[in-house]
Amino acid sequence: MTAAFGTLVNNTGAPVTITSGTSPLSPVIELHEVVEDGGKMVMRPKEGGFVVPARGTHELQPGGDHIMLMGVTEEVKPGARIAFTLQVKDGEPLQFTAIGKDFAGGEEDYQPGHK
Repeated sequence: MTAAFGTLVNNTGAPVTITSGTSPLSPVIELHEVVEDGGKMVMRPKEGGFVVPARGTHELQPGGDHIMLMGVTEEVKPGARIAFTLQVKDGEPLQFTAIGKDFAGGEEDYQPGHK
């Protein structure tokens, strides 16, 4: 597993909801959040996706919302270029390229089986 972090920017006058994603690097992508559960931080799929407010931003960061890539098909090395497509509710897909960076990971647990 690995994750994608960054800033989603909405320059339109209406909220935008990101509902899913794809990447050639991973057969399964989930939109995740990190929440406190029983005294520890756990990550789980984000119900309803990521909402980016009108003329606003939504941060994807360690310990918070992020794009989770499951079963990655190759190691992500610093500097690697990774293609993504995000599906926008009631809108056109959004394509971008992320740059791989070195990251040791957070202190959260992955809770499989949450859909």
